[in-house]
Amino acid sequence: MQNISIASLSTEEALATSAYLKELPRVFPAMVVAVQCLFGRCCLASAFDLNLDVLAAEAQEFGSQILTHPESDQLGLDPLLLIEIRWILQRGGKNLTVLQELLRRIASTLAAQPTETRQVGRVRNMAAKLAFGGFPIRAAEKSREMSRLVDSPDRWFGCSVAQLAEIAYHLTADGEPLDETSTRILSLLALAELRNYRVDLGCLLLRAVFELGEPCMESSEAVHFIALQRRCDGRYGFPNQFGSGTAPEGDPQLSVFLPLTVNVAWLFRILAEHRQRRQSAMTA
Repeated sequence: MQNISIASLSTEEALATSAYLKELPRVFPAMVVAVQCLFGRCCLASAFDLNLDVLAAEAQEFGSQILTHPESDQLGLDPLLLIEIRWILQRGGKNLTVLQELLRRIASTLAAQPTETRQVGRVRNMAAKLAFGGFPIRAAEKSREMSRLVDSPDRWFGCSVAQLAEIAYHLTADGEPLDETSTRILSLLALAELRNYRVDLGCLLLRAVFELGEPCMESSEAVHFIALQRRCDGRYGFPNQFGSGTAPEGDPQLSVFLPLTVNVAWLFRILAEHRQRRQSAMTA
């Protein structure tokens, strides 16, 4: 294993970011905002071994609201975040029946989708996570075209933004370890996307790197770039980062800071889990 230094957060920085995410739903009282903020806080709590009691109580409340909502499918919630919240809390010893029922419904809905939908990378990723959690669902096989693309790292450099996201989701859905070449290519692509300030895609590619491969100098540089997006109040991101004068659509708190902050918290959680696996392997 290479001894590469990867940027991280201090506990104080994690707490500041968690406090920012806790406050945001009070300013923007929408369920979709609250669930994103809860997920980000769960990621930080998992990465820094913080108390999960308050987060579990909030998840219990949100889960009950979603289950009893007459039009829950109109709330605009991301099922993947709900799946991840349940996984984090369960891993921390918080087994919530309401989340179990919510994910059972999600699994049932996904299983009923047409083949073309179930072959989409993000849907396959969700199905794989649900199956790992014990729900009666299987991830669909990739399409032939996507299977060839995923298996050809040399073609990744010519991929569109949408294709790169698909590749990352398919890789994590399959769960196969990445070799050195694939890891480095994904890291280089993440750097390129970050320099174009597509932080969401950069974080997605890096999550695949740290879930399935061993970091390289390029992935270290990419994480350092992301760490530099931190602001003093704990949020991440800078509007008008290229000085174009173009204002972001909607309130920047929701269009810029919230999605970037949640993606960063998610990445640092995956990085913490990678470090834990690496330490366990070294002491085994």
